[in-house]
Amino acid sequence: MKISTLHLLIFTSIMLSAFKSEAQKMVGASGSSKIEVIDFHTTHRCKSCLAIEKAARSVVETDFANEVKAGKIIFKTVDVDDSKNAALAEKFEASGTALFVYNGKTGQAFDLADAGFTYAVSNETKFKEYLKTAIRNNLAKL
Repeated sequence: MKISTLHLLIFTSIMLSAFKSEAQKMVGASGSSKIEVIDFHTTHRCKSCLAIEKAARSVVETDFANEVKAGKIIFKTVDVDDSKNAALAEKFEASGTALFVYNGKTGQAFDLADAGFTYAVSNETKFKEYLKTAIRNNLAKL
């Protein structure tokens, strides 16, 4: 029984590592020194969804302009309703509006959708601060 449990744990570990590697390939090169701010959305978007994209794009293009120019940060929008984006949306479990700060070096994705829906319309400044903090924290890990 102990041998079977050990084999199961090893197999599970290998499978999880393979899944992580595939997710990194989908978004960015494994081990890349790049932060990706990814705004997932549906084709038809509400006021909050549009505000999230507008604020996130503004933060990336304005507050991190030097990092964008240096290729350390990119901002991208992904329409989850477009079939060509299905695999990427599935990897991030994004079926509608979602905002992720993805660190290509660590392979970690940080979900800021809750902060976006809570603050992008009612307190844009607070939402931008959440996003800036997430980006800065990830830049420090590159």
